[in-house]
Formats: sequence, C-alpha cells, structure tokens
Amino acid sequence: MKDVWSQVRLKGKPERKGDSAEGEVPVVSSVPEDKSDAIAPEPSCWRCPVCKEPLNIDGRSFRCKNRHTFDKAKEGYTNLLLPNKKNSAEPGDSKAMLLGRRVYLERGFYAPLADKLAELIKQSFPDNPVLNILDAGCGEGYYSGRIAEQLAGEHQFMGIDISRAAMRMAGKRYKDMQFAVASNYELPVADHSVDVLLRVFAPVSDAEVARVLKPGGLYLWVHPGEQHLFELRVLIYDQPQPHTVADDKTTVDGLVWQSMEVVSYPLHLPDSEAVKGLLAMTPYYWSASREKQAACECLPELDLRADFRVSVLRKV
Repeated sequence: MKDVWSQVRLKGKPERKGDSAEGEVPVVSSVPEDKSDAIAPEPSCWRCPVCKEPLNIDGRSFRCKNRHTFDKAKEGYTNLLLPNKKNSAEPGDSKAMLLGRRVYLERGFYAPLADKLAELIKQSFPDNPVLNILDAGCGEGYYSGRIAEQLAGEHQFMGIDISRAAMRMAGKRYKDMQFAVASNYELPVADHSVDVLLRVFAPVSDAEVARVLKPGGLYLWVHPGEQHLFELRVLIYDQPQPHTVADDKTTVDGLVWQSMEVVSYPLHLPDSEAVKGLLAMTPYYWSASREKQAACECLPELDLRADFRVSVLRKV
C-alpha cells in the first residue's frame, strides 16, 4: 500500500504533474514560509488527518501548524481521506447510485424523516444557539439541506462521506456548507466541537461520536424499523424477514439515552422511476438477482411503508 508520504511535494521545488490534484492529497512543505506579509489564519471546522492539529483556512486550502495542506476542490469539498486509509481506488457509493438517490429524495418521499430530525434539534436547543451540525455519512447532502431549511439561525453544517462522488455533488449543491471526503471511523473534526451529530443509516465509530460531541451535544441515529420497506423485501427475497430493530435504549460510552422516536407512514411510489430510485439506494439491490431487479424496475407503481427509528442520545 502506498504510503501517504510518497504523495508529498516540497514548497520551492518544481511540482511534477500529478503530484497534487486539487482536493486530493496532502501538500507538506519543509521549507520555512515567508511570513513578511502573513495574514492571521482563519480557523476552520476541520482537523488535520495526519497530525490531528486544527486546520486553518489559507486561501483555497486548509493548513495546520505543521504545514500539512489540503486543497479545496473546485466543487467546494476537501479531501481529508489519506491514500493509505482507502480500501479501494474509489470507496463508497458511485455517481450513478448517488444521482438516483438524489432524484428519489428530492421528490420528498423521505421528507417526514428529515423534518423529524429538524424538530428534534429544535426541541433539544430551544434557545436556538448557533450550532455546529455534523452529518456523518451524508451522501449527496439531502438531509443536511432539508434540515437547514427548517432551522432558523446561522448554523454551521459539516458533512463527511467516504465517497468522493458524493462530496462533489454535495459541495456543488450546498455551497454554504463544509464537506470533506473522510471516514466515519476517523472523523476529521476536533474533540468536543460538535453540537449535533446526525447519522442516517451510515456506520460510524461510537468512540468517535463521543469524542467529537460537546458536553450536552445531541446524537441522532436513524435506523430501520421492523416494517421498513417490507413490501420491497417481499419482491427481492424468497423468505423475507422483518428488520431486527436495535435495542430501545442504545448505549454509547459517555452518552445518555433519551428516547426512541418513531417515524412511520405509508409510502406511495407513483411511477417506475421512483421504484428504480428506491431500489438503487437500498442494499436490496445488491441482493437481488438480475431477474428480480428487472421485475422491480418495471413496476408502474408501488405501495409500501417507510418505518424509521431515531435513537436520541446526549453527551454527558
């Protein structure tokens, strides 16, 4: 596996083509900077994935005190996933999957879930302070975008996803938010810096959740209810089983359980495009045979149930 330091370039030396693609790899300098015209650094929401020091804004780059530098891509996101932390050339969801998800979500089929998350944030912070909100595994950004519309105030939204295609889409659409390619098992944010952490289906490290949340911080974890999309499971599996719902009182070290919220409603998909979009964004797609995929995609409509659970926890 290629070591991250093989990607380094030195300030003051000629840059070889391909040494540093915008938004892709860290830029590390070993030559002292000329600080004669230096401008005081502006802090950012991110921390350096190499040395864990805070990253400051430096033009269109982020730089830590050890001069590890990460360029901001033209689409507005930053790549904070080091090459030696990737398990494949392009981890995460593909562009085609994300485009299908965006079309499906923007038709409002899961809007009640996003609105419930916004309601829980309002209830937890009734004085409406300015919040740092991290969407861990945010995909193309739908939930952050919808929640931002529901909340009053100048809140700071941050989103991370391991998929570079997802961050390109999110960065282009939601220009007032900060997005970074990163892993949910190594969140590139400072200790005790996040007021609200959103987790919608995505896997995440509980230890990282506890590390980044401020005291009193809110953790909203969305997972499927027993009957979530069961009608679709019937079409995919020979012997479909309901989802196993996580324990009512989820435990995370350093956090206290508050409640389990239910968001459950009938869902009508009025055309084959909606059915195809839903199928493509679920793990069922990969479980289905080609024949069953084709049969689902040809359905002119589909009635089923959206059944979500939201575990609500607070940092002590």
